[in-house]
Amino acid sequence: MNGWVDRTVGELVLERPSRSKVFEKVGLDYCCKGHEALAKACADKGLEVGIVVQALEALETSPEPLEFDTWKESVPALVEHLVSTHHAYTKEALPRLMFLAEKVARVHGPEDTRLIELRNAFEIFLQETVEHLQKEEMILFPMCLGIAAGQAAGHCGSVSMPIGRMEYEHVKHGANLELFRELTDGYLPPAHACNTYRALLDGLHELEQDLHRHIHKENHLLFPWVQKLEQAI
Repeated sequence: MNGWVDRTVGELVLERPSRSKVFEKVGLDYCCKGHEALAKACADKGLEVGIVVQALEALETSPEPLEFDTWKESVPALVEHLVSTHHAYTKEALPRLMFLAEKVARVHGPEDTRLIELRNAFEIFLQETVEHLQKEEMILFPMCLGIAAGQAAGHCGSVSMPIGRMEYEHVKHGANLELFRELTDGYLPPAHACNTYRALLDGLHELEQDLHRHIHKENHLLFPWVQKLEQAI
């Protein structure tokens, strides 16, 4: 078991992305907290590390989906994948979920004030996330593509500066996702939940899973890759 518990959660997912399904199921953050060793991550969540290791080992006999290989070929391929897959999904999901959160808070908020808190928190999260995506697409990603083409950052400074800012904002995203999960009892709908309420919880859960994969690819693949390339220029 030592071969698992001393390795970081982010490293394990980077090596085999399908392991993220195990971490999603037990509630381990492999993106913003991907630097933590598996043993510590489990201890912090009150999880039995042996059970998590058993689930990870059960994956080893199944083939890895080929989809996970294509965006690892180059920095441009990875950037294109992030924008066309994760950025596109997030831009579509945020206003849709905001609409649902508004409606659910209006109808069910008087009985459960957590839904009003959820709506207010999500409104701030939406604005911050849209600004975050814009900064990546307009500033960071062009720098990454330039470095991949052998161009120094020049007057813009080291790519580590915008990367540091994005990593800081990723931590805030992770904290918001944890708040959404807490306010909704782990996205579990109550017996009286209407279809709109259930659609909101399902959508928030899907958003959480996508953002975990999204942030993981940036924090543990794109950012170290580009920083290493910049050092070699």
